[in-house]
Amino acid sequence: MHEFPPEIIEFRKLNAASRPPVYDNFRASKDDEACCYYPIKFGIDTALLLSECQSADDLFIQHRANDKKGSYGHHGWQSLTLHGIDKHKTEHYVQYGFTTLLKSLPFRVFDRVRIMRLAPGGYIMPHSDNKFQRAFSPLNISINNPVGCDFIMKDGGIMPFVAGTGLVLDVGREHSVMNDSDEVRYHIIVHGHYAKEFYTL
Repeated sequence: MHEFPPEIIEFRKLNAASRPPVYDNFRASKDDEACCYYPIKFGIDTALLLSECQSADDLFIQHRANDKKGSYGHHGWQSLTLHGIDKHKTEHYVQYGFTTLLKSLPFRVFDRVRIMRLAPGGYIMPHSDNKFQRAFSPLNISINNPVGCDFIMKDGGIMPFVAGTGLVLDVGREHSVMNDSDEVRYHIIVHGHYAKEFYTL
């Protein structure tokens, strides 16, 4: 449907069929380095959240535009800060700006929280958020995930995102996203310190 850089096509080809171990509790997921995600089903009104995201489309800004180097660069990737410094600073954080949704999540302290927007035909080039160690901590909640929009992990396959499902991801592992659909994809990414009840989800 859409055209994508050969690096993303090759990354998907090499990793899409991988089947990592999946556990029904957070501790086991985090302790096994072969595991790249822990799934959580949230009872949230994703239709309402999707409508709110669409109504705020003009507030999103380009995310990680400075990653552009030669032929390497993301496309159609934008963000909107829900909890951080302000809507124009999506890569740092400070403690203020809660919403009803955030208060319902099992976090003791929030660091940064953003809605990530990926346009139709958009992509996130293969990259690692921490090249030196496992980083099993951010919670990525799907508001919607159009058919054809794939989040691929190295040796981990395609992440099973559906609306209302959150995945704690090992973002130290190389990953990439390609939106081969005609719909915008919206996810919420939450960084922070988990509350005790998180470990029982």
